[in-house]
Amino acid sequence: MSDDPTPLMTQRTLRLRAGFPCRWSVWSANGKGWFPHDTPPARDFDGLPYFHGDDLVLDVPREPLTIRAARGMEYGSAETTLVPGDGETLVELAPQRIYDAAARGWYGGDLHVHLNRPSRWVADSQHGEDLHVINLLPGDEQDKEAVEHWSGRDLPWSDETHVARVDLAHHALGPERCHDTVRKLRERGALIGYANAFHGPVETPEQLIGAGDPEYDARLSVVDAALGLVDSFCSAIGSDRAYRRLIGAGNRVAAVAGTAQRLGPIGRERTYAHVDGRLTAESYADAVRHGRTFATTGPFLELSVEGQGPGATLDLTPGSRVRVAGRVIGPLVENVRLLTADGELASGPPGEVTAELTVIWPTYVVAIAEGGGQVRAHTSPVYLDVQSRRVAREEDVTFCLRWLELLEDLVKDRVSADYLAVMQEARRVYQSRLA
Repeated sequence: MSDDPTPLMTQRTLRLRAGFPCRWSVWSANGKGWFPHDTPPARDFDGLPYFHGDDLVLDVPREPLTIRAARGMEYGSAETTLVPGDGETLVELAPQRIYDAAARGWYGGDLHVHLNRPSRWVADSQHGEDLHVINLLPGDEQDKEAVEHWSGRDLPWSDETHVARVDLAHHALGPERCHDTVRKLRERGALIGYANAFHGPVETPEQLIGAGDPEYDARLSVVDAALGLVDSFCSAIGSDRAYRRLIGAGNRVAAVAGTAQRLGPIGRERTYAHVDGRLTAESYADAVRHGRTFATTGPFLELSVEGQGPGATLDLTPGSRVRVAGRVIGPLVENVRLLTADGELASGPPGEVTAELTVIWPTYVVAIAEGGGQVRAHTSPVYLDVQSRRVAREEDVTFCLRWLELLEDLVKDRVSADYLAVMQEARRVYQSRLA
């Protein structure tokens, strides 16, 4: 079928085969897309038609067609152009792997996929994008019934390297939600974070307050992070300055990525977590909770400080010297940067960037990869404590206190006295860090 209902006059078919599930795109010179039967037409962020699977058959016209096979960010793409003959034309294309994250113990997940998609579409998409972990978010009451049925269980298409759950991660919403509920969810092992972060620049608290998403208000993360109620900050690649303000102020939250994925294939942004042992929903959640993560739109990014990776804490004495390295794999990366709480430590072209750091006061180290367009990656920190004191940079704590003040002005007429008391509790936490 095509995204044009006009019937084909002569039976011609393509058989698409890669040897493993892929994301396929088939289009004519005029941009019209062609799809297998019973496959709803879909377009990616570049406007290309796409569908998932392997050894698929679809009806096509006798005209020049472009066929592309891709498979998520760990692979490149393979492409060919041909004019189909009568009958069946076999097309064998296999995208080449760029890196194998799972072989290094890293598993990529999309923690924000809406449940209001057919289960077959989700299953085909997860395997076709080679997305290791997927978390489905409930919407209406029918979705909630599915959550209750599958709570604590992998969905049927899960296997050793692909885990699908409907209750792996929960997202904090506006100030009307109950903090006791959030605490109970965390006690049950759920990851707590924000579904969407900020839009636009966040150089100042004033810009940040004006850039939140009212539906999933990540502006509240300044409260929840101080009280230890959230595990992660989304999106560390799209709102990296706000993320570094939070961790520089003494909050320990993981860098994660994710979009609502209302358009295009799932897994466009991923949260990679380093898992000890076998991949399960529980082992992945534990890795995110402990900050063994990086967020990415494609590059594979590693950080090492004295052999320790993201999420680790080194307790040092003043004057200690540590070796730092950042390594990146992936196309279109132009620059790799190593940052501490005080700014840039080192930077360089793709590959490996190394530096030595003399630690005088508590700080952290993160690695960032940057490139053209939307090519970004950001690690969680390696924390460098000094004599058991964690980083609480005065400039970042003051930033968070101003953020909190503006937030309180924004919501004080719309929230309960209980929530205002929670904000006061967060304020006391930040003030204690200034001491």
